[in-house]
Amino acid sequence: MAQVRPYLKLWVPDALHDERHRSAVALARFALSDPDLLEQHRNELLKQAIWYKTQGAAKYGCRYRSAGVLGLEKEAPIKQWWKHLRHEHVLTRASLVQELRDSPDRVSEILERALACVVTPAEHEVLSPFDVLHGWERYKAARIDVHDMKTGDLVLYDGQFVNGGPT
Repeated sequence: MAQVRPYLKLWVPDALHDERHRSAVALARFALSDPDLLEQHRNELLKQAIWYKTQGAAKYGCRYRSAGVLGLEKEAPIKQWWKHLRHEHVLTRASLVQELRDSPDRVSEILERALACVVTPAEHEVLSPFDVLHGWERYKAARIDVHDMKTGDLVLYDGQFVNGGPT
């Protein structure tokens, strides 16, 4: 019996969800406060903290996934399926790093808003020109349909939020 691919399963927070958030916050606070860090290392640690927060327990099993991803294997199973997926940051890492640098007293709040959406490589390319937009506005402008895999419901369709959009 074939196992269900992680990107097709419903999302549930893993047992270490809160601990992962606290750990990412601790890493970001260290990166922002240690005077001995080179700026390059500070930026790398901040980006890593964002990765730790958005990846959670599974890089491709995060809460939000595009319709393109969910339809990948509609015709037939794909070998090396992970090559057809991209872990995309809803709020770009660059914008989150800047926010963290601008407001080091709000690290936990900023990382709480760090979300990912799994998309196809083609969808990732379509999103790139909209990096000047903020968050889900990029997805709306790119007309990337998105499902909330907590429920499986469509939350973004043809550039418009459905039922209030992502929460």
